[in-house]
Amino acid sequence: MKKRVLNIFLIFIITLFCAMPASAQNIYFTEPQQTFNAATKGSRAIVKQPRGNVISAGILEISSPGNGEIGVYMQTLTHVDIDETTFGIYLDRWIESEQRWANVADYKFVYNKENSPDDDLMTKAISFNIIGQPLDCNYRLRGVHVVVSGGIREMLSSKTDGILVKDSE
Repeated sequence: MKKRVLNIFLIFIITLFCAMPASAQNIYFTEPQQTFNAATKGSRAIVKQPRGNVISAGILEISSPGNGEIGVYMQTLTHVDIDETTFGIYLDRWIESEQRWANVADYKFVYNKENSPDDDLMTKAISFNIIGQPLDCNYRLRGVHVVVSGGIREMLSSKTDGILVKDSE
């Protein structure tokens, strides 16, 4: 019995000394970096792809430019030339009585080399304003960045913090 305990103890010690910590040359963020700019009254989510072969980063930003409008900016950055990029954008409103976010609108934009031959799809971005949503509510964006390169499809998701949208800002 003593011999068996001694062997287990020695194996444990050898394992500790032989363990090599793994380190990578690049550091990647797996959680979005949330930033808030008080001047533009908005929220930006920057998500770097931890192990992507195609996507480098996805950027999603919500702002309140005034007059009750909701500003949207989305960009997908890639390592290599791609054949197609798709932006899926979901607008959520905070429902105070239920203490949850509810999807109120969604938008999908697809760009490919055939329809947009002059666009640089490696750094493609889209920006627009949403009007007609109820005011004095908190809104956030969720985004899906999808790219296709040589038959390989890769996806990345992003999400902003909520912002308050008022009539006059």
